[in-house]
Amino acid sequence: MNRRMMMCCMLGLALGVHAQESVFLQQYREKVKAYNQDIKSAGYAVSIRQEAEKSAKADFLPSLSGNANASYTGNPLELYRELPSIEIPLYFQGRDTKYGASVTLLQPVYSGGALKAGLEKSRKEKESALYEEKRVTNDVLYQADQYYWNKVACEEMVEVAVGFKESVAALVEVVRHRVEEEYTDRNDLLMAEVKLNDAEFRLEQARNEAEVARLSMNSFSGEASDKVILTDSLVVPLTEVQVYEQTLETAMAHRPELRIAANQVAIQQSAARIANSRYLPKLSVGVDGSYSSPGYDFNSDLDPNYMVYAKLSVPIFEWGKRKNTRRIGKLDVNRALENQSKVADGVRLEVETAYYTYTQAVRQVCLTESSLAKAATSEQLAMDKYKEGSISIVEVLNAQMYHQEAELNHIRSKLRAQLAKSSLERAAGRLGEY
Repeated sequence: MNRRMMMCCMLGLALGVHAQESVFLQQYREKVKAYNQDIKSAGYAVSIRQEAEKSAKADFLPSLSGNANASYTGNPLELYRELPSIEIPLYFQGRDTKYGASVTLLQPVYSGGALKAGLEKSRKEKESALYEEKRVTNDVLYQADQYYWNKVACEEMVEVAVGFKESVAALVEVVRHRVEEEYTDRNDLLMAEVKLNDAEFRLEQARNEAEVARLSMNSFSGEASDKVILTDSLVVPLTEVQVYEQTLETAMAHRPELRIAANQVAIQQSAARIANSRYLPKLSVGVDGSYSSPGYDFNSDLDPNYMVYAKLSVPIFEWGKRKNTRRIGKLDVNRALENQSKVADGVRLEVETAYYTYTQAVRQVCLTESSLAKAATSEQLAMDKYKEGSISIVEVLNAQMYHQEAELNHIRSKLRAQLAKSSLERAAGRLGEY
């Protein structure tokens, strides 16, 4: 009875702590977020896309390039002409050696929309990488909740096993006293002692499962196996269904999978514009400065020179490739739209299923709590009647077993409710928001 009172007090304290969210659960989530490799990998992908966006912005700016050349011609070009009005023939000869350096400054003016579409595409890819990081984090935190609450439930089951062993041990003492007083047969004592051995076995089994759960929780957060991570002492019983107003609307607005699917449509649209730009006019202007030999006026020394130019390129005929490219772009966009619709249907079903599972799990908590109270009363009444000699020891052992099973069922129902709550928060895209 003292143990029951202590557990009730701890339960009351735990309920007060969980008015918002378990502090220990928040701390464990932060450990997992800081350690998990999938989250780190998603973060690197975001950085890659950020660099790609910067690269796309640079395409709008002028580009400066440098060139150098050197060549030797064994038989340079020659020009020999005899003119009637000139006594001396006209003769020019090129140089064997040519060398120099030049720089070119090029500014694109119009590229058929390829540069703008490329920038929009890189921005959407960066946004998708950010949403992918959120999706990975959402899923990882749900796994963290599973490890956390499973460990808490296993430790609570150890307490139940301890209580069951103590109850059976108390029964053994009662039976031993009755056997000594010759109120009952020795077979009752043997049955009670066998049940005590079974209770000890169950306790060891519960302790092993609790240790495995603790090690799994530590491993998932990157902590050493001997490190003690603080957790709740009890799985909090969710006795009331939380009101999630506009849960579906919240999920449709927050789920990163939907944002990724929407961005994929925009990415395909930008990709289609980039592909189509190959068949549109392109205009660029540039300045080319050189310092080479031979120079102007056939000067043999190095001379500076420059050239300012504009270049216009207009595709005229491509054997129908322009039309085919446009069709491919439209088909890619339509495919992305269908995938977006499919993702939306999946998210909608996931939210509805998670909410239904959560409400049912909370109802099961209430049912098992009622059964637990009745099983505790039944065990106490059976013990009293056995002391009076009005029932057999089998009925007492059955009452103890029913009580233990009721306790375990109550813990399992609380665990299912907590995991269903985390699943619903994950489905709504807001797991870890506190």
